[in-house]
Amino acid sequence: MGRTVRERPGRGRVAVASGALLLSVLASLTGPAGVAAAAATPPPAAAGPAVAAAPVSGPTATAPKSDPAGEREAVLRSLQQSGRASAACPAGLQPSTIVNCAVETNTTASFSITLPAPDAVVLQVVTSPGIIRPKLVSPAGATLTCEHVLGSADYTYGAVRCPVAQAGTYTMKVENTTGSQTQIWASYLPLASSTTCTTVAPADRRLGAPKVFQGSLPAGSAGDCYALDLVANDVLRSYSSSKDIHHIVYDATGKQVCATVRDWQNSGSVPLDCKLTGTAPFRMAALSAFGSGHAAYDVALARLSRPEGCAVVEPQAFGVSPDLTSTVRCRTLRVSQPAWHSFGPVAAGPAPAGTLFTAAGAAMPSPCQYGGCDLPVGDHTWVATPKPEAPTAFGMAFHSAKESRGCTATHDNGLVAGPVSGTFGGPGQKLCLTLPTASGTGVYLLDRTPAGVESLGVLVYDAAGSKQCEYSGYHPVCKLTGTAPFRAVLTGTPSKAYGLAVHRTGEAAGCAAWPRTGFDASVGAQASLAVGALQTCLTLPAAQHTAAEVLAYSAPYGQQGATFYAADPAGNVACMGGSVVTCRLTPGTAYTVMMVGRAPETYQLARRDISATANCTAPVSTKVGAQAVSFDLTSPLDARCVRVSGSATDKFWLGARTAGGKDDPAARLQVVDAAGALQCQQYTEACRVTGSTSYVAVVLPHGHAGKPIHADVDTWKVATSGGWVPECAANRISAEGFPERSGVLTQTASAYCAVVDMKPSQSFGVSGVSTTNDLDSWSTAQLSLLAAHGWEGSGTSSGYRCDGGFNTLCSVDSDAPAGQAVLMLSPARTVLPVEFTLRGTCVTGCAGQPRNPWISGISPAAGPAGTLNQAVVHGQDLTLTTELMLMPSGSQFADGPFMKPLSVSPDGTSMKVLVDTTGLQPGLYDVGRYIGSRITKAYTVTAPTAATKSRFVPHGPARFLDTRDGTGAAKSTRTGNPGPRCRTSTSHPGRSCRTW
Repeated sequence: MGRTVRERPGRGRVAVASGALLLSVLASLTGPAGVAAAAATPPPAAAGPAVAAAPVSGPTATAPKSDPAGEREAVLRSLQQSGRASAACPAGLQPSTIVNCAVETNTTASFSITLPAPDAVVLQVVTSPGIIRPKLVSPAGATLTCEHVLGSADYTYGAVRCPVAQAGTYTMKVENTTGSQTQIWASYLPLASSTTCTTVAPADRRLGAPKVFQGSLPAGSAGDCYALDLVANDVLRSYSSSKDIHHIVYDATGKQVCATVRDWQNSGSVPLDCKLTGTAPFRMAALSAFGSGHAAYDVALARLSRPEGCAVVEPQAFGVSPDLTSTVRCRTLRVSQPAWHSFGPVAAGPAPAGTLFTAAGAAMPSPCQYGGCDLPVGDHTWVATPKPEAPTAFGMAFHSAKESRGCTATHDNGLVAGPVSGTFGGPGQKLCLTLPTASGTGVYLLDRTPAGVESLGVLVYDAAGSKQCEYSGYHPVCKLTGTAPFRAVLTGTPSKAYGLAVHRTGEAAGCAAWPRTGFDASVGAQASLAVGALQTCLTLPAAQHTAAEVLAYSAPYGQQGATFYAADPAGNVACMGGSVVTCRLTPGTAYTVMMVGRAPETYQLARRDISATANCTAPVSTKVGAQAVSFDLTSPLDARCVRVSGSATDKFWLGARTAGGKDDPAARLQVVDAAGALQCQQYTEACRVTGSTSYVAVVLPHGHAGKPIHADVDTWKVATSGGWVPECAANRISAEGFPERSGVLTQTASAYCAVVDMKPSQSFGVSGVSTTNDLDSWSTAQLSLLAAHGWEGSGTSSGYRCDGGFNTLCSVDSDAPAGQAVLMLSPARTVLPVEFTLRGTCVTGCAGQPRNPWISGISPAAGPAGTLNQAVVHGQDLTLTTELMLMPSGSQFADGPFMKPLSVSPDGTSMKVLVDTTGLQPGLYDVGRYIGSRITKAYTVTAPTAATKSRFVPHGPARFLDTRDGTGAAKSTRTGNPGPRCRTSTSHPGRSCRTW
């Protein structure tokens, strides 16, 4: 944008009369600094921009978003007063004066510029048609190096800045190579020697209320300048409400010190903060980089270092509200003793944003820009960010962490004595409570603010001002380790009520008993949260808990949850979490558990032993695929546990299976090791654990909907210190591809595993068929690729993975180590038994390039429309991942239904498929790949056949179970093999019906 622009001849020209009218308007606005015709005598130096007679309330111009190409067109529309200028160009230029003349094709216009001393010159040249960049030539004939005022980017037009090393007469040259006569408008501004600069007096640059200078820039102007009385190391802040006004700060030699940076994404203006270096006096130029006209612009300049006019603010006592009446844009924060301080602007409405600086004008470190940090003794300056609108009144809240004035004493048994309550005053007010609590003790900070009021904020400090903790609606436990007395500082909503209960973590009074229950559906306690008291406390006496327990609650479905916080008397948090959390507890230590919610609710609670003494079920077997341990979870709070033992080097797969869809109610696991530490939580994948000699798997319901949830818990040992277990090692496959492997997953053989060697960035695809008797479920068996490293958890931290489901891609990350892995096929949420057929095809990292399948024929070659027809496709290199279509013959781009693969011969020369002719018209169809091998007119779709006679023989009605009196049939007990059962489903065409 704004760099390489091609202009068509004649574009942007306007009628002579309208151009002359526009220039006359500009001249009336700009006075002697306006446009001068080439034939006229150059006017005397302009007096500079107009200065307001008195300080005004603030800049008023808006901040439009710039478009350089649009600006150039606007400049040309403003400058052109006729289709072609006929007057010759003058021999010389005067500072801050715009000349207009015509340059014939293949000629060069030269303008002399006299400079009394070393300087820096801004040249603004606008040309049409075409874009011509000017050159500045020294008295010795050397062309000077000039740079666009916006920087070194490849701008093709706009103002350029040329450093001048010595006094003398220089020549600006404009060479016309456009092929036609070109009009030019030219002006220049000598930055160091200009006599038209506006003086900025000391009273004008006061940071608290700087004068807002008003000026104007005609189109094509090289800019205005402002003279400053600042010295080296001062920090200048300049601001214009329009982002199109570019600021350049330079020293007495013309050397650039600072300049604004054009931000194309920013639609508003930002201040320029400039630390002055070089030789005084300093000046600042205000200009439009692309020469656009501004009938009115504003600029404010202030000294950011050694600030003047800022209201002094000292740390306030608690309970005091800041004064909100001042419109001064800065505050001097005066610190008398080093400490952590909080500070920030407050107002009756929106408060201004700002930045904290040192007295020398340097921005304070980043943490201090967020309203609080350690401040040394001395003055610090907070300055509001300049805005186009007039400054609003605001105050400054300023508090020291060592402050104690205004603090009131309170108690630390708030669940018995009640909360401290009151009402906040004006904006910025903070309150303080002095706690009687000894060091080495913990307290709960419990927000008891009335409903409908924003949460209370609490910061706790010790006597030395060291922060102990912070509460903002979460994590109410505060461990006190500093020097007493401790102070709780409260922030809240102005003019709104508040309440805070402070209760020691070791104080059992006010807390309800919570008996332990077994692994069943029994309830140990009930907890209710009420409006204005969304916390409740329970006790775990020292002699009534084990070394590891699991805490759980249940609530009505769809209600908001709560969080457990278990802490000892010293404030150490043993555990925290939601509806189920495992907790390691120190024997002989009493605990309190604070339950914190977000809405009024009643919860059923249970806590259970998961330590080494827990009474848990033992697995039937730890062999991969062996019979699972089964449970029925009858309520949302029901739970069971299974203890699995082995060597610390063993690798276990522990998972709870529930048949159904992915969103149906299910059972999940949480697994802890021998010490009670949480090792894994099951979400979708089973848990994988190693490193302990004993594990407890806690079986929990998820999404209980009033019906029992059946869970089958798998406890498979997949590897030992000697490697993968025999049932996996006996099956070897290759990532280069492997032929079909078939089997049946049953309750006593619920998994298939195979060992495969993998390398980084290697992948293979697994395709096949998974068939179950449950025609109402779309769940499939699950494939996983597991590495020996990174075994723990339920994710893919090892870098080995399958993408999910049954037909899937299994791969190794590029940064994962090479090694042996196990490909595991597990039932997931399917109903057993499951028949499966697997085949592998190399995808990446293959030893040889995979071959494309080739199709040679199909038999039978015809079938009726509107059904699924079995057929065999013949060819070479066929796999279960080969995508074959039935496509209308005679149309190169028409597609059709995919054929469903059923099985493939080991040599890849034949594949059984189902040909889907549903919705097809009778006729000839091509068979093959959409892109690749195909056979034209290979398959004929015939007319639909009439319904055939069913092979099922109907029987008359018969009563097999008498329910009239509730006693049932006399011989209703089912014994022996019931024989084949079969269910069909019209919603799942083509799915086979099995016997079991």
